[in-house]
Amino acid sequence: MKTLALRLPYVFLSGTLALVLLALLGARPAVAQQAQEEPSEEEKAMNYSLYYESFKNGDYQSAMPYLRWILERAPAYAGPGRLSDRNIERAIEAYEGLAAAAEDPELKRAYLDTALAWFDKAVPTLKQAGMEDVDEFQWLLEKGRFIQEHQEDLPDLQDEALALYRQAYEIDPERMQPYYIKLIIYDYIRQGDKQGAVDFMEEVEQIHGDDADLAEYIAQQRNSLFRSPEERMEFLEQQLEKDPQNVELIAELFEIYRELQYRQKMYEMGQRLSELDPSARTYQLLGQARLEDGEAEEALKLYEQALEMEGAERYRRDIYYNMGVAYQQLGRLSNARTYYRRALQEDSNFGPALIGIGDLYVTAVAECGGSKMDREDQAVYWLAADYYERARRVDPSVANQANLKLRSITPYFPDAEAKFFKKWETGQSLTINYGCYEWINETTTVR
Repeated sequence: MKTLALRLPYVFLSGTLALVLLALLGARPAVAQQAQEEPSEEEKAMNYSLYYESFKNGDYQSAMPYLRWILERAPAYAGPGRLSDRNIERAIEAYEGLAAAAEDPELKRAYLDTALAWFDKAVPTLKQAGMEDVDEFQWLLEKGRFIQEHQEDLPDLQDEALALYRQAYEIDPERMQPYYIKLIIYDYIRQGDKQGAVDFMEEVEQIHGDDADLAEYIAQQRNSLFRSPEERMEFLEQQLEKDPQNVELIAELFEIYRELQYRQKMYEMGQRLSELDPSARTYQLLGQARLEDGEAEEALKLYEQALEMEGAERYRRDIYYNMGVAYQQLGRLSNARTYYRRALQEDSNFGPALIGIGDLYVTAVAECGGSKMDREDQAVYWLAADYYERARRVDPSVANQANLKLRSITPYFPDAEAKFFKKWETGQSLTINYGCYEWINETTTVR
């Protein structure tokens, strides 16, 4: 990791302003001028107490001579036998307070520059004073924040703040908060470093993959790097030429070819993927492609292979759901329901599977009742409606779809005459297990 260069405030002042700074920053309490050897405990305690009394009252000018003595002679002193970084933190706060009170822009900048210098000196100074557990990560982060908080007075240093966040990330990426990670990504993009941005975002995904908000931001920024999928495709193809064994690049290209309907290229990339990474994820992707092309039997074979692979539990819900879709395409409604139910065993609130079962029952009515539905056929729509209603209740992502399907079948519910004829009372339980609906064997409620 690169170390920060010491940034001392070289400010050329003249006249009264120079005298003020010299008096303020150069003044020493008498006890400090008399001793160059290790200060005594009494000297430390006295200067610490003198500066702290003024500091806590906001009188930074009075505190400064004694605070400077502490910083130069006992920077980590916090009482007998105790070490702390609070003295340097207070020095920075004091210079910040003096800057806020300064009316002269040149003097204000001098104070802020002095505070920044202490950010740079904090880690080596504290370590030399005997603190072994100095948190360099936090000091870098705090300096970046300081620069950003004083954007109006330090406009020339804003890029340095972003560089500091990068250095902090390199020290401890797991501790880095998403806000600062987003700023680093923004900085890569701002500088036009697409490859750097892509590499950094991939690294972040591996470390912070469980942060949904950060994942969404990364997806947005990744899309913003390229004006179109074709541009993204071209970039990835160039990267793959440099690294032809990169499974992640191959998988992403597979998805882009699939999105752009480049089916031959997609299957070629799928073959490479299955050779380099014969995993549950790979066979799921290949199965999905076959399913989209109407090759349900081939898709089912690939999904079966995916389920046998290590790590399949991560994809099991979606694999089961897609197997249900495949069986539905083949007209095997009972098998389709079996796999939709398995998907629901993995995730009971998975709306697409609930809608899938509802669709199966609507299809069954079309096949059994045809154009001459009788009352028993119409009653099956109640059961389909049960699933659509449950889907919209537990999974907001499919609510609109479920509502549309409900509206499409509601006109075909049994009417009052049909219920009277069948002696069905509202609220009564009704089992759908008759005629060609015997395989359904589920109970609904008369509406």
